[in-house]
Amino acid sequence: MKKILLTLIFVLGTFSFAQYNKGNTVLVWTKLKYKQSLQGIEGVSPKDWAESFGEVYSKRNKINKYLKSSLFLSHYWTGASWEYHEVKEYASMADADKEQQESGAMNRKIWPDEDERRKVWEAVNKYRELGYHGDSHVWENHVRYHKKRKKSNVPDRTVTTVVTQYWKPLGTVEDGSTEERQKMMDKYHRQVTMKNDKVLSQRMVTHYWSGEMTKGEWPVTFITEFASMADADDTETESKLFQKAFNEKDAQKYGKYWFGKHEDIGVFYNDVSFNK
Repeated sequence: MKKILLTLIFVLGTFSFAQYNKGNTVLVWTKLKYKQSLQGIEGVSPKDWAESFGEVYSKRNKINKYLKSSLFLSHYWTGASWEYHEVKEYASMADADKEQQESGAMNRKIWPDEDERRKVWEAVNKYRELGYHGDSHVWENHVRYHKKRKKSNVPDRTVTTVVTQYWKPLGTVEDGSTEERQKMMDKYHRQVTMKNDKVLSQRMVTHYWSGEMTKGEWPVTFITEFASMADADDTETESKLFQKAFNEKDAQKYGKYWFGKHEDIGVFYNDVSFNK
């Protein structure tokens, strides 16, 4: 009995800290809050906010060996004006845990002088609601379909949309297979997403610890970054690229794996200077 129990613990532990697909990463989305009122707080201003947060995020991002990439999202159309979100990519949940465990040591290395370190965090914390931490999502990030942002000609603040679509259960797709679905996804990524100059960056994530699966529907969430809301609203460019890349037969192959529905999760600003 003891042997069976130990085996079960090992299996569960292995499942919890491994991605479903080799080479993929983990995306952790955390919701945080600003103070709802800054009235009576000395020294607050948009310039001071940018400088204070920039000091922390730029230096910690640079030294953080566990963080692969990140976004810093805030209110555009979604949520409350005092909410902001950190979206962080790690090689594994183990690396995400190590970042938390070594956070204090990281701060001491960046700001070895205790008084300087205290002032740096006081400057940031005067804007933040301390003690609040909302774990919103933990996703499997499909590196194969990650379009990375180019460093040139990017505005300081971009617009990021989060949209969930749904794969059909493979068993219900006529002549469907994982190989064909991946082939069609690869083609769409190479010939549509990568060639769409309106899309600055895109991440495709699926269920890891977050979300729910109903009737075999598999949620696929796209986190897409644009230079402006006008670019986000532009569906014509994507449509033209799709029509050019997919003949009628391939369009049917691609479309048969999807339910014809989507869920708009949110529209956010992204402060590029706080990203890694």
